[in-house]
Amino acid sequence: DLEIRGAGNLLGPEQSGYMMSVGYDMYLKLLQDAVLEQQGLGQRKRVECSADLTVSAHIPEQYVPSAQQRMDLYRRIAAIAAPEDADDLTDELLDRYGEPPAPVRALLDVALLRAAAAAVSVCDITQKGRQLLFSFADTLHVAGLMALCTQPRYRSRLLLGAGKNPRLTLYLREGEDALSAAGELVEQLRVQTETASDAGEKEDKSL
Repeated sequence: DLEIRGAGNLLGPEQSGYMMSVGYDMYLKLLQDAVLEQQGLGQRKRVECSADLTVSAHIPEQYVPSAQQRMDLYRRIAAIAAPEDADDLTDELLDRYGEPPAPVRALLDVALLRAAAAAVSVCDITQKGRQLLFSFADTLHVAGLMALCTQPRYRSRLLLGAGKNPRLTLYLREGEDALSAAGELVEQLRVQTETASDAGEKEDKSL
């Protein structure tokens, strides 16, 4: 009901309460988990990816003057799960506010990166100078990650760290765009993961 009708006065001063203490998105997640628990289905486990990159990604006040509308747009952008979602939202921005400035386009790109990274179990992407650090929520196909490190484009630039869960470090070239480099690596991770998964299925069928 909240998603269909909006939060209304729940976000106002009279009925803020629990929702304002945890945030709208977290409130919906907790509510969903509680419903699943009552249905005996347990909590839905999914990977959430955070991205801390040196990129100007925000909604300027000059582009969307209303603070409430900016907050709603931030929430909707954070919920983007596929390129189609980003395209639909971009079309809406064009109709309502005009051509999105560079920081808004970057914000959309970061949201797409987070969604794509979560799909291959990347839980965190952090930039430290010219290093991009990729942390994983669980163990993937290590053979696929090692194969990725030996690709000509990543040779001597991509290191696989040992530990309970794999960790990749990508060294950026001079002047290389961090957001584009992260997106390209995540795409290669997707390809390697699918390749390793297909190989595993073929091996199982042959046994």
